[in-house]
Amino acid sequence: MDSQVSRQDDGNNGKKNKNGGQNGGNNNNRGGPPPAQIPRFREYTPLTETVATVFNQAEHRGIFNYPPGIRTPANKRDNTKYCRFHRDMGHTTEECRVLKDEVERLIQRGQLREYVRGANQQPRQPAQPAARPQPHKEKIPRLSDDPIIFTESEARGLWYPHTDAIVVTLLIAGRKVFRILVDNGSSADILFKSTFNRMNLVGVKIEPIASSLSGFTGDSISSEGILNLPVELGSSPCQHIQAVDFVLVDCPSPYNAIIGRPTLNKIRAVTSTYHLLVKFPTFGGIGIL
Repeated sequence: MDSQVSRQDDGNNGKKNKNGGQNGGNNNNRGGPPPAQIPRFREYTPLTETVATVFNQAEHRGIFNYPPGIRTPANKRDNTKYCRFHRDMGHTTEECRVLKDEVERLIQRGQLREYVRGANQQPRQPAQPAARPQPHKEKIPRLSDDPIIFTESEARGLWYPHTDAIVVTLLIAGRKVFRILVDNGSSADILFKSTFNRMNLVGVKIEPIASSLSGFTGDSISSEGILNLPVELGSSPCQHIQAVDFVLVDCPSPYNAIIGRPTLNKIRAVTSTYHLLVKFPTFGGIGIL
């Protein structure tokens, strides 16, 4: 298990193989343009939304150039903050200066104009009788309502009959973590302490809890606390980032972590052990693990 956790500066969670594992990728651009040097600006166009909102709503278009990982050493970062643009800990998405420059670059190229303040104003007309002001309705992204289905073609390459579990690779706090069990039978999301130690998350706060966990045999397992970490599920544009409360457990396991019912229910996930797949709605469509 010593090689089951790695730092992840790229954005590709890898493809699921048919043995329940995953093959890591090295693509840093999540399907968008290749990484490029993002210019720095001194003046910025006024926006109708925050840069974090612009990024969240427009990411699925594939127009952003994604930066390399944050250069600040991990022990000097604020590991309570997560940047979706860098996909790493250290600052929030809204605080990201690189994202601010990237949004400005796109605006100067004629994109994202709908977020420019005053861009849609019409020429001034002669004065008219005052009309009752209409309430401003902000466009709120909606989760996909596409039906979640599994097809026989998605099971090709699997050996049947099988009793394999659903095992995936995910980005947890910017670290690629392999061998994560998706377990509908678990009432908790679990991170094993050996995995946590290898992730080198400096400054992460662990809250003490008094409850213990019961295993399959009925044995009671005490926890070392609970910690909240961002988890990236799926790939752009069908991607969801969920803050997960992991119970930290110090015991041997063939897995590095367990995603249980709390997270599966929050993301409205549907699992198929026959297909060894997990699907869930996102703002960009149906996400797949």
